[in-house]
Amino acid sequence: MNELTTNYGGDGDGRNLPAHGIERDVINEATMMNDQESESPLSSLLRIVRRRRWVIIGITGACLLAALVVSLLVEPQYTAETRIEIRREADKVLNMDSVEQEAELADREFYQTQYELLESRTLAEAVVRDLRLAENEEFLDASDMNGADAMELPRNQRVRLASEVVMGGTTIAPVRQSSIVDVKFTFNDPTVARDVADSLAENFIQTNLARRFEATSYARDFLEERLVTTRAKLEESERQAAAYAQRQGLIKITDNESGAITPANTLATADLAQLSQELAVARAQRERAEAALAEDRGGRAAASALINDTVTALRRERGERAGELAQMRSDFGPEYPALVALEQQVAALDREIEREVARVASSLGQESRDAYRKALAAEQRIQARVNALKGDVLDTQQRAIAFNIIQRDVDTNRQLYEALLQRFKEIGVAGGVGTNNVAIVDPALVPEEPSSPNIPLNLALGLILGFAISGAAVFALEQIADSVILPSDFQRKLGTPLLGTTPKLIESKDEEGIDRNNTALTESYFSTLTAIQFSTAHGTPRSMLVTSSQEGEGKSTTAFSLARDLAAVGAKVLIIDADMRRPSLHTTLGRPLGKGLSDILVNRMQLQEAVFETGFANLSAVLAGSIPPNPAELLSGPGMKQIVAEAVKHYDHIIVDGPPVLGLADAPLLSRAVEGTVFVVEYGRTVAAQARLAIQRLATVRASIVGAVLTKLDAESAGYGSNYGYRYNYGDK
Repeated sequence: MNELTTNYGGDGDGRNLPAHGIERDVINEATMMNDQESESPLSSLLRIVRRRRWVIIGITGACLLAALVVSLLVEPQYTAETRIEIRREADKVLNMDSVEQEAELADREFYQTQYELLESRTLAEAVVRDLRLAENEEFLDASDMNGADAMELPRNQRVRLASEVVMGGTTIAPVRQSSIVDVKFTFNDPTVARDVADSLAENFIQTNLARRFEATSYARDFLEERLVTTRAKLEESERQAAAYAQRQGLIKITDNESGAITPANTLATADLAQLSQELAVARAQRERAEAALAEDRGGRAAASALINDTVTALRRERGERAGELAQMRSDFGPEYPALVALEQQVAALDREIEREVARVASSLGQESRDAYRKALAAEQRIQARVNALKGDVLDTQQRAIAFNIIQRDVDTNRQLYEALLQRFKEIGVAGGVGTNNVAIVDPALVPEEPSSPNIPLNLALGLILGFAISGAAVFALEQIADSVILPSDFQRKLGTPLLGTTPKLIESKDEEGIDRNNTALTESYFSTLTAIQFSTAHGTPRSMLVTSSQEGEGKSTTAFSLARDLAAVGAKVLIIDADMRRPSLHTTLGRPLGKGLSDILVNRMQLQEAVFETGFANLSAVLAGSIPPNPAELLSGPGMKQIVAEAVKHYDHIIVDGPPVLGLADAPLLSRAVEGTVFVVEYGRTVAAQARLAIQRLATVRASIVGAVLTKLDAESAGYGSNYGYRYNYGDK
């Protein structure tokens, strides 16, 4: 074994970098996938139609032929049509105007009711009795029983069978936006069809008249009975109201439409209103007197005294004496006799002025108090009368409430009586029955041509059905075709080149997992290897990852076969089992699992310690090693790149057997450490959607996909015939 270095910290010598040729191939493949995805829906549809045209033509032609055969074998049916008019007429019987419906809703309900009546069993039985169809053997032939057998049944059963035929052949066709209705009947005899159509219209009119007569008669009797009862109730309630008003002494001074007694139309209320006005006037007078009294107390008397003549004269005299007194005080001493006498005169004048002012104020205050007392007494007297009258009004109100209860009963009975009387006058047997809201517009004619089978319509339906069935068939075929990956459409469906195919083996494998005696399998892998050699500008990539979309597709067998065949042509090859979840290389080589790649990634051992010879010339191997709890964490670091970079220094090619792509992160991580990736697809098991998804995941991490290998191909079941594998078996004896 060659000596290997153990430096995994650097990027190596760069020999594991992808070649520019492979990058161009990946770009071209991605561009081709984008071109396919950008195909317009119309172009895709036309392409599918061209490819499946014989399926569409065959199914559509078969449906057209079936429609034509059925149309020719079906017995002709004739449809007769009677046109009638159904006028909308409001039902006035017992219409108390308590509920009003929208006109449109009422019309819809009315006409829908008429349509149901036209298709009713009662009308069909009337037609059967009118035309004696229960005795018509040919007519009974259209029932569930044979006509001859039906004639042996009792009459009531024959009537029921004939009625079912009438109901089954009747069609109601309203003319939109009108009151016209077409009554159609379909039968194999045109004359019978015409007679039944006319009879349906005529019997509908007769039954409608009968229902109107019954309703009018019932309504008249009902109203007459209710009028007698309501009149008696009205008279009794009026007597009770009059007697109660007389007993309670309730007298109305005004009248109203309802006849009820309210507080506004009684004598007590009128008196209370008049006294309230008088009370307002008395209260205003008392307030004025009170204001005048307040003014007297606030200085009005003093103001009046100022303008009193006597007070004015006294004050003038005092002023003169006061002037003389001041002169004497300046000329004589205070003991001067004339000065003392003059002072006494001034004091006497002051007392006289005070007495006169008091007299004037007393006179004015007495007048204000007298006026206030009179106004207050008048207000209190009127207020007492109002308070007494309020009790009378409240008592009258209580009695009026009881009277109004009786009066409401009177009013209700009167309104009900008047309404019933008005309806009774409007309803008359002659007036209600003499007119009919249903009339025949056009009686039926004997149809000259059958209404069914309608060959053009049936052919059109057959054509539509054929297109629908063929469309479903084409859709199913396309889904099946899209899910199955064949060598012929491998590039179109997956967007990656097909490197080769391997046949499905019939003989069992040996302990190494490969049937060496199967020349076709051996040659198929050599052919695949040849395609890989021409996939890049510099030949076979130095390092390659072999993976698949899911497990069990043959990726491990493919990886080992490619490694063995490369070694067989003289290249030094190292195969690494990187599927640390479900390793298989140790089983193929017949060795225990032991240590390997996982131990190298966690620095438990060196690469040269894990490499061993396989027994095949120029072929060495590294097993998966101890199964780690999370292989993706080990592969996410730079360790795998460093291992591959170190290995390419001593080996011509490195083949990495990786885990499946879908559901795991291992394969995308491994694809970044190698120069190219070979994708393995199992025929008949892996659908195109799965493979495309896996390839897209690899493309997301910019993996360089060299191509794909289609394994376990059953050429005969795939439609290629048993000679598809001649290229691998050429020369075998």
